[in-house]
Parts: sequence; structure tokens; C-alpha cells
Amino acid sequence: MLKSIKLVIFDMDGVIFDSEKVYYDAFFKLAERYGIKASHDFVLGFSGKSSEDCFLILQTFFNNDLEKTRHFFRNWDITRLKIILENGLNFKEGFLHLFDTVKKTNRDTGLVTSAKYSDMTENFRRNNSNLLNEFKHIITIEDVEHPKPHPQPYQMMMRHLNYLPEECIVIEDSISGINAAIAANANTIMINERIQPPDHTAKKLMYQTSHHDNIVTFLKENEF
Repeated sequence: MLKSIKLVIFDMDGVIFDSEKVYYDAFFKLAERYGIKASHDFVLGFSGKSSEDCFLILQTFFNNDLEKTRHFFRNWDITRLKIILENGLNFKEGFLHLFDTVKKTNRDTGLVTSAKYSDMTENFRRNNSNLLNEFKHIITIEDVEHPKPHPQPYQMMMRHLNYLPEECIVIEDSISGINAAIAANANTIMINERIQPPDHTAKKLMYQTSHHDNIVTFLKENEF
């Protein structure tokens, strides 16, 4: 079933690193300081979004109060960095096993992230990892005109490495990310640990699961 796959593309936040939880924890910690109440679902809505899109969501939340939005947004990032400095930012449980499984098949791997290049490299540096060198190609928010959920980031990756969409698997964890991958016509796997896709989107997924280890099992069971 999966013998024709030649490229596996990984999202970063929430797939490679357990960074989504840090974003959420920082938001709620700051919101408590500001005396702001926000639902869990609202905060999950930031998942997979670019910094610009997150800012616009906050701006709407604060009724277009730009000063308050800028202040909160800046302190959200400061709070996030403090949490990382105190607790570190680890690889997602099971990611290294999944990545090793893919690499042992001699298939190419790519990394597509909505983060800036400097933030991406810093995440790997914190873990004393040289894993970035293992990716055949990397695309960050700075490389694209239209970020996720637009398909451009994944289309650029496939075009750069000269692979057809049906020859690619994308592993994502956000609604924005899976929408981008599906729109690019790639085979899409979702890690739905925190977010469940709507039914009409779930039907378009190749596979979804809450843990990386289950992806390894899925790949092996389908002649990867």
C-alpha cells in the first residue's frame, strides 16, 4: 500500500517537539495575570497558525485594541520562553523512534514549519541535536508567501524535491496543518492528541492517532 511513498514530511510544533503544550500553558498563565478568561477550544485555535495569524486572532479577541494586543502578544512570547528555560523543550514522545523508522527505509524526509528559521534551529539546539542535518529540505514561514492552511508550503517542498503528491506522506497535528497537506493532495496523517478534526476533514486523512508509535505500526502494517 505504501511502497510508492518516497518522501515523508514532518511539521515541527506538536509533531517533532512538544511545543504546543508550552504555547497553551503560557497563554493561560498570562491570561490569569491579565484577568482574562479564554476557553480551551479558543486557545487550541492557535495551533498550526503563523505568528501573524495568531496576532490577528488576538486582535479580534481584544476587540481591535492594538495596544493591548501587542502587549499581550509580546508577553505571551516572553512567558513561553521562560517556561522553556525552566523546563526545557523536549522531543515529542515517540518521534525519534518514528523518524528512525522512516530513515531506515532510505526515504527522503522534509520539514515544513510555520515557525521562523531562527526559532526552529533554537529548538534543536536546546536538545543538543544534529537532526536538522537529516532532513533533505526544510521550509519555514520565511520561505512562503502563503502559510498554512494554504497548500503552498507543502507544494513547495514537493516541487523542490521533485516528488508527486501521491508519493508523499505529511505528518501534522493541527487543523491548519492537515488542511494545508490535504489541499496539496498529499497523503496526510494527523496526530490528534489535542485536537479532533471535523468529520468531513477526517474522511480525507490517510490515518489519525494520538501517538507516534501507532504511526510506526501503521506504516509497517502497510508495507512501508
